[in-house]
Amino acid sequence: MLYEAGFVAWLGMLVCAILNGLLREQLLQKVAGKAALPLSAFSGAVLFTFVAYTMFRQLEASYSAQEYLFLGLFWLCLTILFECAFGRWVLKKTWRQLAGAYDIRTGNLWSLLLLYILALPYVVSKLLL
Repeated sequence: MLYEAGFVAWLGMLVCAILNGLLREQLLQKVAGKAALPLSAFSGAVLFTFVAYTMFRQLEASYSAQEYLFLGLFWLCLTILFECAFGRWVLKKTWRQLAGAYDIRTGNLWSLLLLYILALPYVVSKLLL
């Protein structure tokens, strides 16, 4: 049940991520300039936390820390696979361009957000105790 609900939650986070990215590209970059990337990472983390929190509140069972961490790993893998597939085949980005999203020196906090996604199920499970 955890992984089925987790997959549905990940789909919700995917929708939030796409909307967050559109907001960053269409509005935030014009208003905030270079600060748009870190602001977008923060708003993404908040949205993801809301989705995960909502999902875990619906689950009646409690799971082990290891199961929550495996769910985070599942989310992390899905996210990276989606990013690579969508970036390459839909947005036609090069591997170099995709790799650029992991460069913190440019203000892009994507790699930190991925680490947060990995820990998110565990973190949210502790918020609900």
